[in-house]
Amino acid sequence: MTIALANEKSEQLLRDGYCLFEQVMDRDLLERVREVSDQMFDAQPAEHFEQQKSTGSMINIHENPFFAELVSAEGALASLAALGFDKPKWWSGFIISKPPHSPPLFWHQDWWGWNDEISYTWDQPQQAFLMWYLQDTTQENGCLRLIKGSHRKRHVVHEYVPDAHTAELRRMADPDHPAYQCHEDEVEVTVKAGDLVIGDSRLLHSAHANKTNQRRTVITLWYFPTWDELSEPIRAHIANRELPESWKGEAMARLESLVPAYNGDAGGIEWNRIPGERLQ
Repeated sequence: MTIALANEKSEQLLRDGYCLFEQVMDRDLLERVREVSDQMFDAQPAEHFEQQKSTGSMINIHENPFFAELVSAEGALASLAALGFDKPKWWSGFIISKPPHSPPLFWHQDWWGWNDEISYTWDQPQQAFLMWYLQDTTQENGCLRLIKGSHRKRHVVHEYVPDAHTAELRRMADPDHPAYQCHEDEVEVTVKAGDLVIGDSRLLHSAHANKTNQRRTVITLWYFPTWDELSEPIRAHIANRELPESWKGEAMARLESLVPAYNGDAGGIEWNRIPGERLQ
């Protein structure tokens, strides 16, 4: 990637809250991620899909150490480095798969550290999502949609979903709720399988319904791009968690440089997913 293109992507991330890197995942890895994701999706009980009607699924990748390969994939780390993030740390990830003829995903933002000053003053993301789409994705099968700049500026959609990922929203208890509706300011992000979308966790986003006969899957991974610059309470909240026993050994070796650690004595910040009045 040229310096000029890297700068363009970085500027877009800071300005709009997201950017797209095309054809980052190699074909072999893409096929293996598809296979493992499909197996895990098919193994879920019926109750899971009732609880996750809007998202489709929300399967923690901690269930399978295979995903250490994706977390540490060269394409992911090179894309972050191109944005100026050469020492990221990884936190978690989910398989989010919308079955055929499933409803839209609700509008939401995913940042949980709104009690910290940096949530309102930083242009760069405190936490970033890396979305790997496993199928070509358009409006028809449930592509990402978002509100540009909403990571730094309050938007009317914030009023629809003061708190994200509630059980009511996930179950789609009220399909007429404005959290599921299109908005005139939304932008659609269509992608090819193997593309990578990187975005700020504060960004308002959702997804269209899947109106096709085929499953649409995205693997969403969460990283902290500027770990060393985060406040101590945020780092204290995040760090030193235990991965499942099955991740020890080869999987853990892949993640050695990506696992966050904190050795200070600060208390962890209180979890808060609702932006305060300072977001104007």
